[in-house]
Amino acid sequence: MEYDAIVIGAGVGGLSSALKLSASGKKVLVIERQPVPGGCATSFTRRGFTFESAMHCVSGLGPEGEIRGFFEEFGIDKTIDFIELKDFCRIIYPEHDFVIDFDKENFLNFLKNKFPEECQNIDKLFLRLDKFHKQFDSFCASKLPLVLQLILSPFIYPEVIKLSSLTVTELFDKCLKDEKLKSIIADLWRFIGLPPSELSALYFLIILKAYWFEKNYYVKGGYSQLFNKISEKIKQNGSEIKYNTTVKTIIIEKKCARGVITDRGEKFFAKTVISNANAIETLAELIDDAVIREKYDKELAKLEKSVSVFQVYLGLTVPAKTLGMSNFMVSLNSSYDHEKSFSDSISAEGNNCFIEIVDHAQLDPSLAPEGKGTLLIMTFDSYKNWQGLTDEEYKQKKKMIADRLIKWAEKLLPGLSNHIELMEVATPKTMYRYTLSPEGAIYGFAHSVKQSGMFRLGQETCIKGLFLAGAWTRPGAGIQACFLSGIDAAELALKFLD
Repeated sequence: MEYDAIVIGAGVGGLSSALKLSASGKKVLVIERQPVPGGCATSFTRRGFTFESAMHCVSGLGPEGEIRGFFEEFGIDKTIDFIELKDFCRIIYPEHDFVIDFDKENFLNFLKNKFPEECQNIDKLFLRLDKFHKQFDSFCASKLPLVLQLILSPFIYPEVIKLSSLTVTELFDKCLKDEKLKSIIADLWRFIGLPPSELSALYFLIILKAYWFEKNYYVKGGYSQLFNKISEKIKQNGSEIKYNTTVKTIIIEKKCARGVITDRGEKFFAKTVISNANAIETLAELIDDAVIREKYDKELAKLEKSVSVFQVYLGLTVPAKTLGMSNFMVSLNSSYDHEKSFSDSISAEGNNCFIEIVDHAQLDPSLAPEGKGTLLIMTFDSYKNWQGLTDEEYKQKKKMIADRLIKWAEKLLPGLSNHIELMEVATPKTMYRYTLSPEGAIYGFAHSVKQSGMFRLGQETCIKGLFLAGAWTRPGAGIQACFLSGIDAAELALKFLD
C-alpha cells in the first residue's frame, strides 16, 4: 500500500511529526531502528534502576506552555503525570553557590547583592533581554508569511536582528564589566554545547528564558512514558510504527521523494517523507540521487558539528539526597573560565572539566528500588578521543574517566563511591552507536552565530516532498525545539499533500 507519509526515526521530532499528520487523517508509517521510541531522549532500566539517557527536564510543559498545548490538542496530556520542578539547578563556582528557582527577580537580587558595583549594568542588560524576548515572542506569534516577516524584521524586531549577529560574550561585554558576573549569567552555555565566545546570543537567550525563568517539568516514570503514549496515539489514529528496522535508502523519482527501502530490502511508498534521522545521513547518504547527495555532502561538510558527551549512570544503595544532593540537578565548576572549561572537557584527559550531576529519582522515587537512588554525572567529550582504541584500551579509558568524574562529584557528595551498586558508562561512541549521529554530536550542528536562527538548516530540502525534523534543523537542539521542528515539518508535509 502507499502511505501519505513515511517518517524516518521515532525520535522527538519524528514522533511530533507523525502525531500531527496522523491526527490530521493521514496514513503514516514510522520506521525506527531501535526497539523503542524516543531516540537519544529515551529512558532505560538496569536491575530496577531507571535512567534518562540524555534528558534532564523539559521546557514548554507548563499549563500555558507551547508543548503542553500541543499535547492537549491530541489528548496526550491526560495520559501523563507531569512533575513540576521546584527549581532548575544549583550552580556552584569557587566563590558563588546559588539556585535557579525560575524566579527572575530572585536571580537579579542575587546578582546585585554579589556584584553591587554592577547594579546599573545588570538592569541595563536585563532590560535589553526583556525587549529581545518580547520581540521574539511577537515574531513567533505573528500570522504574517515568513518572507514578509523577514523583510519587516529590522523595523518591528530590531533587537532580535541585532542579537542574531552577536555571540554571548559580545552581548555581555556591551553591558557588563565583571568577568565573574558574566560567567555566572552565561552558565547555561553547557546546555547548548558551545562556550560563550562562540555561542549564538540569539539561541542562548531563547534557552535562558525557557529553562531559567519558566517552569520546567519531568514526567512520572521517565520520559519514555511520554514517548510510549505518543506512539500509542499515533497507532490509535490508524497509522503504523515499525521498530528494529533501519531505512537504508530514500527513493527519489524525478527529484521527488517517493518512499524508502529498509535494511531487509522492503520497499514502502509514500507521497511525502519526513526524516528525523540526522541531516548529514539523510541528505548525503540515504537519498538515491548521486548528484544531489554529492551537492549536500559538500555543503554540510562546511558546517560545524556540536560536541558529544561522556555520561556515568549510577544506581545507588541510598537516595542521593542522603549524601548531600539537595537539588535534583547541580552544576560543579572548578573555575569561572568557560573557555578553559570547554577545552578541558573535550581534551583527551579532561582533568579540569565541569560536571553536571542529576538526581531524577529525587523527582520520582519510583525510578529506583525502595530505599535506593539514581545519579547521572556528565560532561562534554569529543569523538576523536575514542578513535583508534583497542577494546581493552576503550574499556580502561571509560573506567578511568568515570572514576575521575565520580571523585569530582564526591566533593559535593562525600562517600558517593561507597554507595554505588550499579554503574553504566556512555561515551561519544555510545552516542553514535545508538543514534548514528555523526561523531556522537548531541546538539546537531553547533549553535554558533552562523548556524543559529534563520541561518540554521530548515525543514525543507531541494527534493520535493522530503522534509527534515530534529536537532540538526531549526529551531535547534533541546526537546522543546525538537518537538517544534517536527510540528513544522508536518505542517509543510500537509501543505504538500494538499
